[in-house]
Amino acid sequence: MRLKQISSWAMLVLVPATLALGQKEEDAGPVGIFQSRAEYDQFMRGAKRTAYGPNGSAELRAMIPMLNDIALNQPIGSTANQYNTETSTLGLLSDKNIRADLEMVDDQYEELKRLNSEIQNRMADQIRGLDFRDTGNLTSRIRAMSEQSQNDLNSVLLPHQVTRLRQIRMQSQLRRRSLVDILTSDPLKTELDITDRQTAELRQEEQEIEEDLAREIAKLREKARDRLLSKLKPNQKAEVKEMLGDAFDFSKSKDDKSARGKGKRK
Repeated sequence: MRLKQISSWAMLVLVPATLALGQKEEDAGPVGIFQSRAEYDQFMRGAKRTAYGPNGSAELRAMIPMLNDIALNQPIGSTANQYNTETSTLGLLSDKNIRADLEMVDDQYEELKRLNSEIQNRMADQIRGLDFRDTGNLTSRIRAMSEQSQNDLNSVLLPHQVTRLRQIRMQSQLRRRSLVDILTSDPLKTELDITDRQTAELRQEEQEIEEDLAREIAKLREKARDRLLSKLKPNQKAEVKEMLGDAFDFSKSKDDKSARGKGKRK
């Protein structure tokens, strides 16, 4: 899961701005909220350079899709959906099954879409003034923008809908990130007052659990293989076992890590 998250963000950094925009490179004119492609490229390069640089953070990297959506003047959550990472509140609510779970009426959803348009216009004005050199205040400024927008959207929802939507959002994140990664990254790390010592302990425990799981999975695969081989005739089974030979430990093998990585990206 960790590898999947890293590969998703790597795609976001490496994909050229021209592809994110979905236009030919030679097209001229305004791009999103900017007057030219050059301005848009400069803005996004500055954001990514800061997020992934020495003073970057997981929280700031998680904000890149939102900044890209605002810069391109497209619905917040579009970039996250494209790269299968995080998604926005409105992105979640576009799923009719989630709206049904929240018992949301159509009028609420329409009001949320209208309010979302206003929020995007306001945030467009705000991001034009961001200084990516000021890494100390950058994350807090973007977080404040995001929190204000979330509070505006929550004002349309009933209290029980806000609570349930937050639960669904966290469950959605768990499909792409580990629980430890979520708990030890802001905003939850600050909200739950998780210390650096707890962070180290959680990550160490997660590593040990993953190693235990890998061993258990290996045992289950061996059991499944024996079950399949039981369907063969004795001579066939013996030949297959001869072909396989004694078990080899691939846990530290470069080829095995590559294969497992490919499996996680599917």
